[in-house]
Amino acid sequence: MARFWFDVLVPGAPAQVWERLWDLDRHTAAIPLTTTLGGPLGPGAGFVARTRLGPVAVDDEMVVRLWEPHEHAVIEKVGRPLTGQIEVTLRPAGADTRLRWEQRYAVARVPGALAALAAPAVRAAYLHAVRQITRP
Repeated sequence: MARFWFDVLVPGAPAQVWERLWDLDRHTAAIPLTTTLGGPLGPGAGFVARTRLGPVAVDDEMVVRLWEPHEHAVIEKVGRPLTGQIEVTLRPAGADTRLRWEQRYAVARVPGALAALAAPAVRAAYLHAVRQITRP
């Protein structure tokens, strides 16, 4: 599986950042061509990020595997064509929060080495989205 990670400093306390990060309406607003459906999130909850371009749609199906509010979450990508795992950790950093995002991913019918070549672009896209989603 391809993988990437990033750390970002987000304004606000971990409880505030957690609420913004897992607000699925914020995901829809921040990610172009994508509607995020489901919620509320918690242990075992499923949700879908549906990306549509004209008649073509791709569903990224996910399930919450670990849910420790304001600190740690693990989300598993369980659908087709996308699989993998997202692990998010929040830590206080003064008046702000240090958010660490670690992700492994695979795309059906795409060799792992090719998916790994895309990791820098995928990382940049996720970093941009997370910054938008968590903005106060």
